[in-house]
Amino acid sequence: MDARSPYAGELVFRPELFFLGRTEGAAVVRDVFGRVRRRCSVSTQGEARGAYEGIRFEETFTYDDGEVDVWRWALTCGVDGRYMVAEAVAGSGIVGRRTGEDYVLSFQRPMGPARGLAAPRYSTRFTLLAPDTALKVARVTVLGAPMGEMTAIHRRV
Repeated sequence: MDARSPYAGELVFRPELFFLGRTEGAAVVRDVFGRVRRRCSVSTQGEARGAYEGIRFEETFTYDDGEVDVWRWALTCGVDGRYMVAEAVAGSGIVGRRTGEDYVLSFQRPMGPARGLAAPRYSTRFTLLAPDTALKVARVTVLGAPMGEMTAIHRRV
């Protein structure tokens, strides 16, 4: 099973397919001025979630300084290319959607003392580069001010 559209020649990122099983990759985190601040490996492990055309998966970031951060996701397919998404720390009520061939979502996720309106907002876009390879760009803002960006590659294993 791959994450391609059923239409020949068209690559559409479908998270319910792409994140089934395992992916591995790498990422770089840049500050607001474009300077590299951190690098990490990134892996996911996903499994089907019943008859709801949904999945659960863990996304693990292992940073070059030894920090390990695990995000736990649940995703259910909706209508019109929309997805109902939840993450263990960010909570439920996140709506992902397809925009053209990409999958995008935006949400707030508490970090340390930054909660509520002060919690970082993540605006994330996945683009399928090949049937087994996706580019992820996540921009982070706080109260509307840009804070940085993560660029990652996920490859299905």
